[in-house]
Amino acid sequence: MKKLITLCTACLLALTGCNGGDATTPSPELTEPPVTTTLTVETPIPTEESSVSTPLPTDTLPLEVQPTETLPPATGTPFLWDGDPDSLTLNDFPTQLSGGMDVAEAVSALGPDDAGLYLIGQLPEQDTWLYGYYGPEDAQRLILRVGTQWHSLAIPFLTPQVLLPTMSYGDYDGDGDLELAVIVFVDGGTGTNVWGLSVVDFSNGGWELFQFADADYTAIVDLSLSSTYDPQTNLITLHAGDTSLELDPAALGYADLNVELEAGLGNWVQFATNGDSISAAFGITLWAPDMPATGVQAATLQANVVYTGSAFGLSDFSFSQP
Repeated sequence: MKKLITLCTACLLALTGCNGGDATTPSPELTEPPVTTTLTVETPIPTEESSVSTPLPTDTLPLEVQPTETLPPATGTPFLWDGDPDSLTLNDFPTQLSGGMDVAEAVSALGPDDAGLYLIGQLPEQDTWLYGYYGPEDAQRLILRVGTQWHSLAIPFLTPQVLLPTMSYGDYDGDGDLELAVIVFVDGGTGTNVWGLSVVDFSNGGWELFQFADADYTAIVDLSLSSTYDPQTNLITLHAGDTSLELDPAALGYADLNVELEAGLGNWVQFATNGDSISAAFGITLWAPDMPATGVQAATLQANVVYTGSAFGLSDFSFSQP
């Protein structure tokens, strides 16, 4: 009898070990070391900076990072940094996307010798991230990161209106490679709304920044825009390229000054991207010698932005009334 009990007990123990195997024996997946929880960036972090150049971003890049919404909440402590891009590591880049007011509040809390770095734009599918740097003496610029490489861009990003930059990829020069357009708010106020356009070109494995300077597009608009004034009807006709628009200055709020009015570029400039194209819109105002400034936008001049890989131009003009 004792032998029978001993045998049954051994069987029960053996069966218990079989039934509990799933709960007590770790699976092969769980034997791998867990991801370090102190990392603060979305992309996998190499143990040392890779010497392999980051491939050019393309439309077909797989989604390698999770959207910002899935990241843990921000700690509320700004990242303080000496302002040298070469001293940064991947661990230093913030992962919480900040809005304009968030950045303005964080900047106002910085000490006179402190510097802050903020994530202000992202294209997760292309592993592309835009950061704003703000440091002593109101120094500011952008830092663009694509994968594990980053470069500093001498572009201010923060104004009292706290409108942050936007960015988008496109083959803007038609060379078969993607460029990155960055559109930044420059100035605003009563009758003023000015944005700036820059293009980061990755051709030949480099990072080159080209800016459509305000002096350049102003010169192009001045050369392309003309006007004719009819004093008998007090009507002015705008011309640009093959398009024209007739305006009644009195209906726009301009007084009947009995002088010849002229048209010129006002304080309203915007840029937009659509696929592989970039467009521009310019506010046109009317003026005459000794005429008080009205700030009235008489018309809008639209144009396609031509990017050649190193320079900008305007083409295909059209008019509209605001």
